[in-house]
Amino acid sequence: MLVLVSAPWAGPARPAPTVLRELARRWGSAIQVLLVEDPTDELLEHYCVDVLPTWLQFVLGAGEADTGHTQERLILQELHGTDLAGEDVSVAGPWKLVHRRTGAQPKHVIDAEFGPAH
Repeated sequence: MLVLVSAPWAGPARPAPTVLRELARRWGSAIQVLLVEDPTDELLEHYCVDVLPTWLQFVLGAGEADTGHTQERLILQELHGTDLAGEDVSVAGPWKLVHRRTGAQPKHVIDAEFGPAH
């Protein structure tokens, strides 16, 4: 699952949702994506996000001993956001963070780091 945390009021984050949509169309069903736009301070803290945009890759299933909540070892019981059609989505976990990239990134960087060939 690739989660993009972005906000229209954060200048560098403005193009990120478009990049996500373009890549999601290219990837098809190989990668699930969620968009979190205009997050609350509580959500930013919960996802350990300090910079917008932030790209987060999660895998389903974290071991019992693998519980924790730091930027390096983030385990979430549920992911919330919107799908590419703008519909609210909640996906039960547990979800374990395996990769994080912050800041505005070119499409080819996101594709290389988070895409199905990764």
